[in-house]
Amino acid sequence: MTEASFGALKKSADALKSTHLRDLLKDEARCDAMMVEAEGICLDYCRQKVTQECMTQLFDLAKAAGVEEKKKALFAGEKINQTEGRAVLHVALRAPPQEVINVDGKNVVPEVHSVLDAIKAFSEKVRSGSFVGHTGKTLTDVLCIGIGGSYLGVEFVHEALRTDPAGAQAAQGRSLRFLANVDPIDVKRALTGLNAETTLVVVISKTFTTAETMLNARTVKDWLLKELKSEAAIAKHVIACSTALDKTKAFGIDSDNVFGFWDWVGGRFSVCSAVGVVPLSLQYGFDVVKKFLDGARAMDLHFKDAPLDRNLPTLLGLLSVWNASCMGYEGCAVLPYCQALVRFVAHIQQLDMESNGKRVQMDGKECTIPTGAIYFGEPGTNGQHSFYQLMHQGRVIPADFIGFKVSQNPISLDGEPVSNHDELMSNFFAQPDALALGKTAEELKAEKVPENLVPHKVFTGDRPSNSLLLPICDPYNLGLLLSLYEHRTAVQGWVWNVNSFDQWGVELGKVLGVKVRKFLSTARSGGGDMSGFQKPTQKLMSAMLSTPSGASDRIVMLKAREIFDSRGNPTVEVDLCTENCLFRAAVPSGASTGIYEALELRDADKNRLLGKGVLKAVANINSVIAPKLMGMKVTEQATLDKLMVEEMDGSKNEWGWSKSKLGANAILAVSMAICRAGAAVEEVPLYQYIAKLAGKPTEEFVMPVPSFNVINGGSHAGNRLACQEFMILPTGATSFRNAMEIGAEVYHNLKSVIKKKYGQDACNVGDEGGFAPNVQDNNEALDVLMEAIKKSGHEGKVQIGTDVAASEFWKPELKKYDLDFKNVPWLQLLFALQKDSHCVPSGEWKQRWDAEDC
Repeated sequence: MTEASFGALKKSADALKSTHLRDLLKDEARCDAMMVEAEGICLDYCRQKVTQECMTQLFDLAKAAGVEEKKKALFAGEKINQTEGRAVLHVALRAPPQEVINVDGKNVVPEVHSVLDAIKAFSEKVRSGSFVGHTGKTLTDVLCIGIGGSYLGVEFVHEALRTDPAGAQAAQGRSLRFLANVDPIDVKRALTGLNAETTLVVVISKTFTTAETMLNARTVKDWLLKELKSEAAIAKHVIACSTALDKTKAFGIDSDNVFGFWDWVGGRFSVCSAVGVVPLSLQYGFDVVKKFLDGARAMDLHFKDAPLDRNLPTLLGLLSVWNASCMGYEGCAVLPYCQALVRFVAHIQQLDMESNGKRVQMDGKECTIPTGAIYFGEPGTNGQHSFYQLMHQGRVIPADFIGFKVSQNPISLDGEPVSNHDELMSNFFAQPDALALGKTAEELKAEKVPENLVPHKVFTGDRPSNSLLLPICDPYNLGLLLSLYEHRTAVQGWVWNVNSFDQWGVELGKVLGVKVRKFLSTARSGGGDMSGFQKPTQKLMSAMLSTPSGASDRIVMLKAREIFDSRGNPTVEVDLCTENCLFRAAVPSGASTGIYEALELRDADKNRLLGKGVLKAVANINSVIAPKLMGMKVTEQATLDKLMVEEMDGSKNEWGWSKSKLGANAILAVSMAICRAGAAVEEVPLYQYIAKLAGKPTEEFVMPVPSFNVINGGSHAGNRLACQEFMILPTGATSFRNAMEIGAEVYHNLKSVIKKKYGQDACNVGDEGGFAPNVQDNNEALDVLMEAIKKSGHEGKVQIGTDVAASEFWKPELKKYDLDFKNVPWLQLLFALQKDSHCVPSGEWKQRWDAEDC
C-alpha cells in the first residue's frame, strides 16, 4: 500500500470537508470533465466530493499501486491470487475462440468453448423436448442448487431477463428456481408446486462437497426418488456443474451431463461459467445468454484498453477507495432504478464485501487504512420509501444510482403527463441532486415553513453519489453492467494491496459449524458434551435442545378449511402449528354436527352437496375456537377439550354435552390435531399417546388395530341392515402391517363372496369404503362376512365390530343400545362367534383392553 500517496489524498479529503457539493457543482468545467461515456454507458461522478486535482492524485495512486500492471497480469493468466496460487480468469469465460490465454503454458480458451458448446447442445435438447425425464415428459422446470457465488449472480441475471421481451418470449412455459439456504424452509419453498416428472435439477458445486449444497442436493434427490420411484430417474432429472466426476457419478448423475469449470474461476466471478450459463441457457436459450456474454466481453476490452481517466471500472473503483479510505464513509448504497435488477444488489454485496472485506495486505501486514464498505440497496422508489430518510438526514452514505434510458416494459396512459418509466426516471434524476444540494433553513423560511418545523425539514446535503445511465436492461447491457462491477472490485483491491480473490474469512465459521453439527447429532440421540463451547453458546444450545426435535408445545396457528373427500363429500380439515411443526387432521362429513346438519338438510342446499354443516364448522374453528387456543399447550389435551366442549360450546341434550353450537366435527377435528401435536412433543407413537390420555396401561399396549368398514347398511346403502356398518378388526395380527394385510385379504375375499351371491353390481364400493349387498337382515350380513373370513384363512385373527349409530337400537328406558342379532345379547354374540368362527380377541388381547374398550 502506497502510504505517501494515501497521506496526500487524506490531506485533500480533509481540506474538502469545508467545501459543500453545492459549490463544487457550480464549476461547469469540473462537471463536464466528470461525465464519461463508454460502451453506451454514461457515468456522471460530478456529485462526488472530489476536485479535478483530487482525481489526478487518485490516478497517480493507481499508477503507484501498479493497477495497469496487475490488470495486464490478470488478462495474461498469471497467478495473481497469490494466497491460493491461482490465476483469476473470469475474462476468459467470455473470450472469443481465437483468443489465446495461457495458464501454466496451456491455452484455456478452447476448453472454455468446449464447455460452452456442450451447454448449448444440451440446453437445446432439453428445450426442444429431445431430452426428456424418466416418465417421458418434457423437462420444463429447472431447480438450481448452489450457494454464494453459485447462486447470487445467476439469480440476478435470471430476474433481470424475466421481463426482457426476448428473454420472456424464450422462457414461455418454463420456470427457473433456486435452492441455496440449508434451511429446510427454503427446500419447501423451492419444491412447492413442482412436478418431479417435469423437473430438472442442477447441482452446482465445484468439488461436490459444499456442505449446504450437498445436503440440499440429497434432500431433493430423496424427493425425486419418492415421486418417481426409481434410482434410474436421477440420471434423467439431475445434472451438475462440477469438476468432481467421481462424486457426481456416485450421486447417480450421467457424466455426459456434468459441465466443468476451473480453479481460476472464483465463485463470485463465475456467472459467465457453467455455473450461470447452464441454468440461464435452459431457461432462456443459449442465444440470449450469448448476448449477455458478449456484453461482458465488451466491458472487458474497455477495461483492458481505456486510459485511466476514461475507464469506467477504474473510475468507479478509485472513487470507492476515496470514499472508504479518505473520506471515511463506511457504506455504499447501490440503487438501481429498474425493478428487473431486484437481485443485483445481493450479488454486489457478495462480489465486493467478500472480495475486499480484508484486514491484511498481500504481504500479510495489516492494512493501515480502512478498506471495503457495507453494501445495501433496493430498486427504485421502493428504497425511497425505506432507507432514504437515513441517507438524506442521517449518516452520509455514498450511492450508485443506476438507470436505463428505455424501459423493458414501456407503459403510457392517456391523460397522464408522463409515461410510467419517465415517472420512475424523474426520481432517478431528482434524488442525487437532493442528496448533494440539500435544503437550507433560509430556503425553508422563504417558503413560509412554520418556524418550529424548519429544523426538521433542513437537509444538509453534501452527500456524494454516482449516476450510471445505460440504454436498456437487455442481455447485452446486463453483461456490461456485471463486468463493470467485477472490474471495479478488482481495482479497489489492487489499490488497497489486498487479495480480492480469496475469502479466508468464510472459513472459521464453517470449521466451528462442523463442531456444532457433530455435537447436535450426538445430543439429539441423548448424548453429547457441550463443555468445549463458550458458556453463552451452551445456554443457547440448551434452550434449543430443551424442545424435542420436530415439535414445540404451544399453539401458534390454528386454521380450518373445507376439503372434499374421495367421494366428493365436504370435510373439515384443520392445520395446527406449533413454533416449528404443522399437524393436520380431518373429520369427514359423516361426523355428527348437531343443529347445523339439520338446517342444511332442511334447506336442501343442493349446491352444498348436503355439506353436513362443514362451512359453519370451519367458520367456528377460525373465528371462535382458534383465537381462544392461541398460545396454549398441546400437551394439555383434557383442558383444551373441556374448554371447547363445555365452555366455548356448552350445549347439552339428554345424553350430555351435545356439541351442537360449534359442531362436533369442528371440535373433533381440532382435538385430533391437538392430539397429534401432543404425541410429537412427548415423542411417543400416537396410539400410545391416546392410550395414555385414556388412562390405559401403555406399557402393555402393543399396537393400534385398524378397523375396516366392509359392509354398509341402512338407507344410505339400500339394504335392510339396521346398523350403519359392519367392520373387521384384525386383532390377531403380529404387527400393524400384518393387520393391514389381513384386512385387505378378508376384504378381497368378501368381494368374491358378494359377487357370487349378489352379482357384480353389489361389489361397488359404497359409503366410507364398504360394500352394500342387498342383504335382508343383520344375520345374513354376518353369514356372508364369516364366510369371507373363513375363506381368507384368517379365522381366529379377526374380530367383528359394528357401528350402531341408528335410533332403532336406542332404548331410552334403559339409556343404552340394545343389540339383538340372532336373538343373543351382544356380548354373548361375540362369544358365540368365537365358538363358531373365532372372531373375537384372545385372552392375551383382553389383557390389554377391557370390555369398555371393545
